[in-house]
Amino acid sequence: MDEVIKLIKNPKATRIYAHFDRRTSFWRNKDRILDPDFVASYAFYPLIEKDMRRIKWKSGQPVKDPRPIRYAAHLDRCIYQYYAALLNERYNRLAVDLGIDECAIAYRTNKKGMSNCEFAARAFSEIRAAKDCYVKVGDFKSFFETLDHVYLKQRVRDLFEDEAIPDDYYHVLKNATKYTVWNIEDLLVCHGLPYSKSGVKRLNKLDRVLDLNNFRRLVKTSVAQPWKENGGKGIPQGLPISGVLANIYMVQFDLIMNDAAEAARGFYMRYSDDFIFAAPGKNEFQALCSTFEKALSTVPELVAHPDKCKSFCCSQGKVASIDNNLALDKQPIRHIDYLGFSFDGTSVRLRQRTVGRYYRRMYRRVATLYGGSRRPSKRRVDALYIDFSDWGRCTNRNRRRRVQSKGKAGNGNFLTYAGKAQRVFPEDPILVDTKRHKRKLRVHAGRAKGKTVSKGPQNIQRNKLA
Repeated sequence: MDEVIKLIKNPKATRIYAHFDRRTSFWRNKDRILDPDFVASYAFYPLIEKDMRRIKWKSGQPVKDPRPIRYAAHLDRCIYQYYAALLNERYNRLAVDLGIDECAIAYRTNKKGMSNCEFAARAFSEIRAAKDCYVKVGDFKSFFETLDHVYLKQRVRDLFEDEAIPDDYYHVLKNATKYTVWNIEDLLVCHGLPYSKSGVKRLNKLDRVLDLNNFRRLVKTSVAQPWKENGGKGIPQGLPISGVLANIYMVQFDLIMNDAAEAARGFYMRYSDDFIFAAPGKNEFQALCSTFEKALSTVPELVAHPDKCKSFCCSQGKVASIDNNLALDKQPIRHIDYLGFSFDGTSVRLRQRTVGRYYRRMYRRVATLYGGSRRPSKRRVDALYIDFSDWGRCTNRNRRRRVQSKGKAGNGNFLTYAGKAQRVFPEDPILVDTKRHKRKLRVHAGRAKGKTVSKGPQNIQRNKLA
């Protein structure tokens, strides 16, 4: 058990959000959580549902893409966290025995220190080594929302020698699948708060979102059961246990695809619902695609997203997208996107959409600070630099300013991630797109203040933010 506890990230940490119970940590409740009898009879609270609204661009038009995130009460989270570690240990042993340890790469506890940077580097190095090959990338449609409960339970049984799930495991699994949710909008209404970022922020400052009397009075009329409305399908995104359950669900699919990829002298990898596979020749690639379609039919409710599945031909240091007949598309895409990186056949760069989002957020923040002839305080300007410049790239750099401006040490920013990616891809131009970030920040700050900033470095220095 001690080895499993070591796998739990920050066991003494508490979460800042408010829920139906008070904030607590795994460490404070360790004795209760390690008691199977306590867990087997524990009454889980409903999850709180928050809609993470996103805007995506499709054919040049903005499209709303809501994503419901459901998060557990504090003690519930600690229990899910511990049983996720237990299931991960069992899954790791099974994955090694079946030979799929290297193809299922997300939410793993036996791959410490590895992130999407290392996994993308592995995939692109395989493509580079092949020189001439065919590649398919894509993801599964509504992956977490469509996982079949009956099939998932059977896959969990495979982790135990006698296929009998212990009572405590079963109780946790039941509550992670047959869950109830309480919409955060209703909780905001109870406190007379608006449905906005500021309203949610004020709600999260409370000790509990509802006292026990109001919780008992309102719970029966306020919760919903999305899994029941969906025909016994789906697990909530946001639980510590959701990732390992998704991996367990995909064991048979991963086994089929990995065996087929090895037979075709290619490779297959899956990061949650994002997959990539490749083969060196047309015949091998077509056989691998055929196996992919058959493997989809063996797993209930598993559907490849038709708009996101793309096939490519990589030859002589160039990439071109191809259709189902392996012929070039009329307007072929010239790069492969996977796990936040783009590969054009020669070099790897950060995906342009990711870099564009970083700059959009920077410019929006600058406009908020300086718009309307406002003169922000030095603390707010420092916070801007810490969030979007190389001031905040290293967590120990400018530590005093970081604490003064934000009240905490922080964990770095986007440039921290870009720097790590550059170390993983030392020969590729990862940092090219962010090289002049501070210059762009100052230019936009000058424009927001109604000033014209020259492109010369001397004038930029004179107009440096206060």
